[in-house]
Amino acid sequence: MRSIKAALSFGILALLAASQGRATVIVTYAEKPGIETSSLVNTTVDTFNSNSVGYHTAVGDPVLTWAGVGTFDRLDIKSADSYGGANNTNYAVVGVGVDTETALTLNTPSSYFGLWWSAGDAQNVLDFYSGANGTGTLLAQFTTANLLKALPKSYYGNPNTGYAAGQDAGEPFAFINFFGASGTAWQSVVLRNSSGTGFEADNFTSRVAAYNSSTDGAMPGIVLESINGTQETMVSPEPGPILAVGFLCCLSAGGSFMRRFHRRVAQI
Repeated sequence: MRSIKAALSFGILALLAASQGRATVIVTYAEKPGIETSSLVNTTVDTFNSNSVGYHTAVGDPVLTWAGVGTFDRLDIKSADSYGGANNTNYAVVGVGVDTETALTLNTPSSYFGLWWSAGDAQNVLDFYSGANGTGTLLAQFTTANLLKALPKSYYGNPNTGYAAGQDAGEPFAFINFFGASGTAWQSVVLRNSSGTGFEADNFTSRVAAYNSSTDGAMPGIVLESINGTQETMVSPEPGPILAVGFLCCLSAGGSFMRRFHRRVAQI
């Protein structure tokens, strides 16, 4: 069963990439409700837990360096509250009384990124760029309104102990995985928030290598959507046995299923 799930996960990436008009495609998966870290292996994580609380912008500030991964241009670190802080620890926020964006420039172009996206609201935007510091081609843009609208109510409300059950129950809390498909890799990730609501996030997770079904197994969680620049393709959160059987047929019967899958995606 694990090998079937892994094959299906790889197939979703490949088929969604083929269904788009160009090759810059990023597919998103949400971990199960209440999970605040990625289940993908061989990743590097920045928890912000050892960082001092406050606004960091000074060149050379060690808080801005993610060892072995990249550099932030600025970071606003807050203590855990009802809006953020995985496992009741420090988290990063954008757009609360200071700058409206934070850019992470990676040392090496990468094909995986993840974060615990907490208290998601309509002002939160996450961009992936081909160049450093938010330059070059916009490979994909994700908003809470689009990305998290497929999540069921089980994702809503802060899951951490220390807060009343269901606190901030009107907003989603989910760990989101971003997988580059069809050779897609990014040099920088930019978090934006245009108002004072705040883009709260934690447990930033990165890996240079793209998803590999033979070593990574089945993709974690539920599939949400595919983005090609700002062109959105919604994917059923539960692919179901029809898609699973169809992909296995694709492995043995060539590309005929790809054409059927393309029509299926277009109908979603």
